[in-house]
Amino acid sequence: MIKNKTVKILILTGIFPPDIGGPATQLDALIKELIKNGYQVRVLTFGQRAGVKFSYPVKRVSHHWPYFLKGFVFLINGLFFALKTDILYSQDLYTAGLASLIIKKILRKPLVTRFVGDSAWETASARGWINDDILTFQEKKYSWSIELRKKIRKKILVNSDKIIVVSYFLKDLVQKIGLTEEKIKVIYNSIDFLEIKPSSTTKEKLKEKLSFKGITLLTIARLIPWKGIDMLIEIMPKLIEKYGQINLVVVGQGRELDNLQNLAQSLSSENSVFFLGKLDRQQTMEHLKAADLFVLNTNYEGMSHCLLEAMKVGVPIITTKAGGNPETIKDSQTGLLVDYRNKEQWLKAISSILDNPDLAEKLVKQAKEDSERFNWPRLIQKTINVFESL
Repeated sequence: MIKNKTVKILILTGIFPPDIGGPATQLDALIKELIKNGYQVRVLTFGQRAGVKFSYPVKRVSHHWPYFLKGFVFLINGLFFALKTDILYSQDLYTAGLASLIIKKILRKPLVTRFVGDSAWETASARGWINDDILTFQEKKYSWSIELRKKIRKKILVNSDKIIVVSYFLKDLVQKIGLTEEKIKVIYNSIDFLEIKPSSTTKEKLKEKLSFKGITLLTIARLIPWKGIDMLIEIMPKLIEKYGQINLVVVGQGRELDNLQNLAQSLSSENSVFFLGKLDRQQTMEHLKAADLFVLNTNYEGMSHCLLEAMKVGVPIITTKAGGNPETIKDSQTGLLVDYRNKEQWLKAISSILDNPDLAEKLVKQAKEDSERFNWPRLIQKTINVFESL
């Protein structure tokens, strides 16, 4: 670390406020804390000029330009800003990650990369090129285009000076890709900065406001195959048969929307499955507080902000044993863990919570207490420690 001077950090990221969601919101909060600790920070990202002003410089490259042009403009801006930068901090392994690698190579600047997911696997899965899970993906060989993506993301990681991961699951994954352990630092996510306070509005009042009728299951996820929303829809007929008025509310957007809507219609469940699209932070919190159960049927998570939010808000949780979920949710203590796409396990878990208010109350109470593990000051200090170790 450079001594006796203000350290300047250039953050390169694909998403940034006003983009909604945990990663973008957390990054803004992190930057404010870094500035309080004496760092100078500049952000290079994509998107249109925001309607809000930030207390630090933010440069945006338009999403509307062709892919290669916007990538080139992003790189040129990055090179220019990096001339007066001490540390590069990349938030992903897509365009921002590749640009960070090139800038590091040209200007020999130290690079810290935050690894929250395998970009090569996510791209191949989202486009329907593969059906393998993220661990199998590391061991198999695929088409030249997929292997090229795997090679690029490995190149970015191997050439980074430090890697920040959000779970020990991801630490193991990065090591499978080929990274040495001493480069990797685990720093759990946190949502403490959101200041989610107990609401004076009761669940019943919120349900009335949001027009929730009967039992409400809520999921928050991108509408992509590995989030398993189709399976949640597939078990709705049995839940309707048992409970009568029960609804699945889906918050999120994505390319699978039409397929999921058609699935609900084919099962005659279209009046019990509701797609709300993208909601802002306040709306999302209100929907969480009004829900009877938060469900996340995912085949992969690094560390889910949604699970942390559900813990903090106080809604019973069911999710899968995949990825970093078992590090977030302790089975039968702070929530229930089931196998991905196992309909019998899902139906049993949902029934066990809905039929047992005492269990639901216990899970909520213990989850709120356990959420203290995901501490915001600890995240800040550990991140600063990474920068100071360079």
